[in-house]
Amino acid sequence: MPPTIAQQKGLAFAPTPFAIISFFSSSYVIYYLICKERHKLKRLYHRLVLAMNFALLLLSFVSAWSPFAVPEGTPNFVGASGTINTCTAQGFISVMLTMTVATYYGSLSLQAFMGIKHNFKEEKYQWIEFPVHGVAWCIPAALSTIVVVTENFNPEGGGCAIAKAPQGCEADPDVPCQRGKDIDMVLYIVGFGMVFLYFIFPPSIVTAIYCWIKKIQKKVEGSRGMQQIREHARKQMIRSIANQISLYLFSFWFTFVPRMISFVYRILTGNIIYELLIFANCIFALQGFIMAMVYFTLQRLGMQKLECVPSSRPALGGELTVQDIRSSAERKVKVGSEETDDRRESYIFNIFDGAPDEDSPWARYIDQDDDHSGNADTPGEGGTLPHDNIEQTYEAKC
Repeated sequence: MPPTIAQQKGLAFAPTPFAIISFFSSSYVIYYLICKERHKLKRLYHRLVLAMNFALLLLSFVSAWSPFAVPEGTPNFVGASGTINTCTAQGFISVMLTMTVATYYGSLSLQAFMGIKHNFKEEKYQWIEFPVHGVAWCIPAALSTIVVVTENFNPEGGGCAIAKAPQGCEADPDVPCQRGKDIDMVLYIVGFGMVFLYFIFPPSIVTAIYCWIKKIQKKVEGSRGMQQIREHARKQMIRSIANQISLYLFSFWFTFVPRMISFVYRILTGNIIYELLIFANCIFALQGFIMAMVYFTLQRLGMQKLECVPSSRPALGGELTVQDIRSSAERKVKVGSEETDDRRESYIFNIFDGAPDEDSPWARYIDQDDDHSGNADTPGEGGTLPHDNIEQTYEAKC
């Protein structure tokens, strides 16, 4: 059943304002990284985000232009004023950049895993950058070129996409298809690739990150002294990781799931819910804005308030305990010392962009070697710090 005039207008023009918002959002991220915070580009995470936003910038522009790329005179397409060549160009750019953006977004989880594994020392995993760029641009370009050669970019939805022409000819034996050859294998590769990039690869990687750090946390349960303070910080870290992973995954899925539901429903029933398709196109056109918000929100979520309690020397022959530290801190407050028993400092623990600092508290809390050794925090025999080094060592680390 063809869409009504109102539905045709919705398909053509409803996504346009969302695409414009995405265009300016991606433009701002690019400006932010190149002009305002250029030093961030020393880090792999921000370089991948920058490349992704260049792809989003062009994708947003093409999404706003898509209804006008449809060949003039195409039935059931309001605003159609293009040619076959403009339709092919719009379809090529849209499909290629959709896969490119998904690849970059998925690669952020790989970068996070490698970063945490190597304590964000980029020299140990920077080699993944060029393969990511190559996969993100070359494979989508090759697949889209095959679609161009086989004349399979034709009017579909609110613009041009992978379909045969005239629209619906493949399902009606009485209507011969004038454009579009059978490319089932390519369609399977594209379809599986998108499902893999959205629902398999990123969730698997970030779930592995979460479980790995959770496992480290359990290994130090029941510890004493400084280990207990580190355990408190690990719990903060686990909550931070859960929040970052949830934001990363659900925002990613939110831009794609409506389109997938619409597509699956069409395959199963042969019908199109045009209202759902309009909504899906609008959400998809908004992904530049959504991913910009994710980028800046992840930076905020990565800032954790870690409580560092000033250290003190225990009695000779005694061990440093949490009670010793707290008692000493309280005494310093009573005598008017500038130190307080509730000193808090901000430390960055962004799972996608951690600080490559060996002395960072977060780096110490995630270091498995520290947990497995009996003298991780305390170099003395039996896990106690030498009295002469207690105060300066703890304060340096906190």
